[in-house]
Amino acid sequence: MRMRSNFMRNRMLRKATKRDTVPLNLVSMIDIFTCLVFFLLLTSTSVQTIRSPRSLELPSSVTMQQPNDTPVLMVTGQDITLQGKTVMTVAEAEASSGDVLPALKSQLLLVPLAQIQGAAASALTRGEINIMADKDIPYSLLKKVMITAGQAQFARISLSVNHRSSREVAR
Repeated sequence: MRMRSNFMRNRMLRKATKRDTVPLNLVSMIDIFTCLVFFLLLTSTSVQTIRSPRSLELPSSVTMQQPNDTPVLMVTGQDITLQGKTVMTVAEAEASSGDVLPALKSQLLLVPLAQIQGAAASALTRGEINIMADKDIPYSLLKKVMITAGQAQFARISLSVNHRSSREVAR
């Protein structure tokens, strides 16, 4: 009799625990996660930013144009770098006579030429270059860097800035 009561008690406990558990519907959970993944993929690809180092403080500007994926020429307080590789120091660039910086031009000439679409076969360019310069860099040095890029046959020279809203400009 005692064995029968233990058996019945265990059976009742199993039934009670089965009533307390809630079944998990995996289909609807997978649907929600799929929608979430697609949403994150679509929204993350619409934003394009160029990472700037902490030592570089870009000037602010009101612009709606997004930066293109181009070679980056960075002018910090100490160095001039092309795609992360140091080309020359700022002191050497400021001390050089003339408007063209020879060390920078030799590195820029390593970028391959491409034919301009819709132009003659002899019309070649290196495309576009993006210059990231600290806001405290003197204009005379920035002018030398831009002239050097022009001499190296870059058709479009862009200057990176921090986006500032038009409300901030009104203040």
